[in-house]
Amino acid sequence: MIIYKPIYLLLLVPAFLGWFAQWRMKQIYYYYLQVPNKVKKNGMEIVQDLLSFYQFNIPVLVSGKKLLNYYNPKNQTLYLCKNIIKSSSITSLGIVAHEVEHVVQEKQGFKLMSLRNKMAGIFAMMSQLSPVVFVWGVYFRNTLLIYIGLFLLFGTIIFALLSLPLELNASQRALNTLRKIGLADQKESEMVNIILKHAALTYFIGAIQSIGIFLFIYLILTLVIKK
Repeated sequence: MIIYKPIYLLLLVPAFLGWFAQWRMKQIYYYYLQVPNKVKKNGMEIVQDLLSFYQFNIPVLVSGKKLLNYYNPKNQTLYLCKNIIKSSSITSLGIVAHEVEHVVQEKQGFKLMSLRNKMAGIFAMMSQLSPVVFVWGVYFRNTLLIYIGLFLLFGTIIFALLSLPLELNASQRALNTLRKIGLADQKESEMVNIILKHAALTYFIGAIQSIGIFLFIYLILTLVIKK
């Protein structure tokens, strides 16, 4: 039987921070989605300008989900949501430029991107298996299974920490490129920077949440061992 301890309340801190980061990101995202960019280009036009600048020729597809914008290195395809593709906004400038820079990272062999791409499948499997293995360990009071679940969860922390500098790098490159090719002036760059900083915050909080869950499981593990 697991006894309640006040320290468990510390888990609420990363959970609250995660909710707040996502809520704030959505606010910023939709606010600047209503602010038109000065070049009056929608997301699809912006992505074509950026791909042309880098001389890349990759497909751009609709992601089908709100707020879901990403680059898939497996099929070398950009996925952008409808409101980004159709909107001629500051948000479209920032999101599109950020995702295109992930393409640049992959094409230019950026080491962190190469490492994440190679390990993504393994980390995804570890993330899926960790809660199952941990629950089995607790249910059967098997310390070995709990240790394995803890090890698998550690992979999600590594992935989160690996993703953070990669995202920050893409954001900085995006700002530089937008200014370089004249898609954003100084004032627009500052607004884009606000969007990208809040997006990066969600990755930072995600890492904190993973660490918080890891520490919680470690506490459970110590209780099981004492039994």
